[in-house]
Amino acid sequence: MTTSAVIVCPSSRLVDGGVARKLPVTHSGEPTTAFFVRYQGLAHGYLNRCPHMGSALDWEGHVFTRAGDQLMCARHGATFRPDTGECTGGPCQPSRLTALNVSEEERDGALVVLWWPEGKTVPV
Repeated sequence: MTTSAVIVCPSSRLVDGGVARKLPVTHSGEPTTAFFVRYQGLAHGYLNRCPHMGSALDWEGHVFTRAGDQLMCARHGATFRPDTGECTGGPCQPSRLTALNVSEEERDGALVVLWWPEGKTVPV
């Protein structure tokens, strides 16, 4: 079964190292959120759960370190590669964030970020 893409936001809304765009989702039937960021010019999406304890990664939409080169869990300080979700430091090594299938394309004359739901994570 092919799932339709969910429009996350206009592409211009995601800025390298900037604030994440969050959407409500369910994962394995439980309510949570997903977040979408831009890193080195590319859009990425992840389930908003730290693999260490399952808490949300962000603090009011902020997920990047001050340097803008890593994602960081606001609760435990674990760090992750923004392009792969791989844990690079902290209590959750050697795990990774749950990545979402994300693309960008033109829709109705505007470039947008698209999420292609699959697996256990679906839109609300």
